Amino acid sequence: MLRHKATNVNYLKRLTFVRLNSNIPKHKITIEDPDVFYEAKKPLASEATQLQFAYRSTGETFGQLVQEVHHDRNPLHNSRVITPEEALAGVDPKFRDPETGEYLAGATSKEARLDPETLWGRINQSQVRVPHYFSRVIQNNLLFQYEPKELKEHVANWYININATGLREPCKTELDADTSIAASFAQDYASAYNVVHELVKRIGLEEAQSKIQSVLDVGCGPAIGMLALNEVMGEQWNPEKKDVCVFGNYHMERRAKLLLSRQINENYPRMKTDDIEDHKIVEEEGMDLEDIDESEEEYIGKVKTNKLKIKSVIMDKLRPIETKYDLIIVSYQLLKSLENFPYEVDSRLEKYIRRLNPGGHLVLLERGTPLGAEIIGRARQVILRPESYEDQVEKFPRPYKSSAKKLSAKQQLQLSKLSPDEKALAMKDIEPELLEEFDIIEDEEAAESFDKLDEQIDLSIVAPCSHHGKCPLQYFDPHVYLYGQIGKKLKFCSFGVSVQRPKYLLELKRGKKLATKWTSTNSGLAIDGIAKPGRGRENGKDYEVASYSYLIVNRSTEDPEVLEKQRQELMSGERPTREIGYKTQERDEYPRILAPPMKKKGFVIMDLCAPSGHLEKWHISKSVGKQDYHDARKANMGDLWPLGYKSARQSTKENTFYFEKIEEKRENLRKKKRRDATKLKRKIAQEYKEAMEADPEDLEGNLIRMSRIDAYEFLSKPKEEEKMKDKRKFKF
Repeated sequence: MLRHKATNVNYLKRLTFVRLNSNIPKHKITIEDPDVFYEAKKPLASEATQLQFAYRSTGETFGQLVQEVHHDRNPLHNSRVITPEEALAGVDPKFRDPETGEYLAGATSKEARLDPETLWGRINQSQVRVPHYFSRVIQNNLLFQYEPKELKEHVANWYININATGLREPCKTELDADTSIAASFAQDYASAYNVVHELVKRIGLEEAQSKIQSVLDVGCGPAIGMLALNEVMGEQWNPEKKDVCVFGNYHMERRAKLLLSRQINENYPRMKTDDIEDHKIVEEEGMDLEDIDESEEEYIGKVKTNKLKIKSVIMDKLRPIETKYDLIIVSYQLLKSLENFPYEVDSRLEKYIRRLNPGGHLVLLERGTPLGAEIIGRARQVILRPESYEDQVEKFPRPYKSSAKKLSAKQQLQLSKLSPDEKALAMKDIEPELLEEFDIIEDEEAAESFDKLDEQIDLSIVAPCSHHGKCPLQYFDPHVYLYGQIGKKLKFCSFGVSVQRPKYLLELKRGKKLATKWTSTNSGLAIDGIAKPGRGRENGKDYEVASYSYLIVNRSTEDPEVLEKQRQELMSGERPTREIGYKTQERDEYPRILAPPMKKKGFVIMDLCAPSGHLEKWHISKSVGKQDYHDARKANMGDLWPLGYKSARQSTKENTFYFEKIEEKRENLRKKKRRDATKLKRKIAQEYKEAMEADPEDLEGNLIRMSRIDAYEFLSKPKEEEKMKDKRKFKF
């Protein structure tokens, strides 16, 4: 390159000397000097070069020739003409098939540059969009009947309530159903879509379409899981059985049916065994869907859903337990009351595990909050029982052992034979949560057959876990996240997905009413100086991020006895110890990225749930390899990481680093509670003595005296004293 530059300078100096010091005519400067450029043996063309990302169009030849010459290359060696689209996209020809022009791997040029294993481990990174036919139904057929100001107030209160309780509640009225859909449909759909998309990607789309022939979607919303599954599986997917169980008011069932009717794969006829009427078909106001003229503009108004025909069967309770499914999607249904944690999780989980076919999958979806993560963590603990397999972290199916108290079929049979008075007396000793599972069984043989359904079931975790050991982010108590500064440092397992706000949501979140976070009863209600007016696009963005926690479980198809022998051999045999930084060759055990990677100059830092059973921090630098470093720069939260690292260490965010501090904090809270209780008792005793000696003359004084005496009498009754204890309200 220096030689050519020097040649250019001497050539120009020689031309300048001739022009200034001679009387000969001036000639035009040409680029025909053979010392500067190669001699062109054929006309220049607009073909592509083999240089990476170096493209040109017709006429742009000088810069290209100079670049070629500086690299000692023949500028006329091109072999293939690129298209204008390729030039705009900047696609390197080495990532395309030279004959067909298609990408060698991936759907885009960016994915084509990734390692095949990295590409396999990626989750859906694109922004999720609510299909337009869903958003039109919500805007034109559901929310049209409400004043925007009133609807915003109801939605704000819905956010405040769910922030206070942390749990979804079934809808009781039509207004509750529409408020819930307006507030949460977009985020719920995006979360379900991402989880189902990962499951289908693991199985394979074609294989999933052939294997998944019976589906059960359970939730208190408008069939979110089934809507997302239909979109992922495609329009041609037509399974044998599709059941949707919607808990709550029948208004939510009608809305689920209306939304499902917009999807093409819901227009297939039902099987003869499922050709039954949907639950609670009542007379409705509105217009028949057949009477709506589609040639006109969008129809605005109510639609009669009792005449709609869809593939899915809408129910308000589950079918008998002997009904099995290839796929069960459970959304926000494992816990209804925080006081019943974790026993309610165990009881509800078993209902769905017992309904899984061999080879079937169970998808659990919860909110991406500390409470939601603890619910998922408890479900994982009940499924795997890692405390019974201390040194085994390999992904191998484990037998499911129920810890939930339940009524056997024979007990239900005995209760059904009692008189109403005797039954009421017998049910006094039965836990309220068990009564929900009580069914009337009148046949003794049927009772014995039901009890035989408790067969051994072997389960394994598909995602997001990379091992079967103890969860490094489980704390077994949702309240620990409220322990002051310690609780704020605790990390929980959740993921996020970006969802584009549909038109109705942009309109809903326009203005001061829904402009701030909903953390108290006064927030989000247009406080001057706090809630700034907006147009539905926070910081100029028309999307929001949905946070979720999930678990995908697979039931093994192997014989339980064979699996038990293999488990014993695995536990008794010699296995390589999985130290920090252990790298696996099994796809199912690739480490999962739990936080957005920190991308520094020359290296990337990742927080991973590793196959060693620990939370690890990996450093990937340029020295590891060009492909590894490139893929690390493109990695995102939730992806699997199959490649190497420069160094690895145990992360200090693992739960083992906080257990002692949490127990110390818990003990301090107990001591403080005892001190406060002692002070309160002394105060009540002192006020009691004063009340016994006092002789008030007015009514107010007598009322105070009586209240102090009653308070002292409560202390002598243990049960009443227990009721008086202050119960703190936890917010998640």
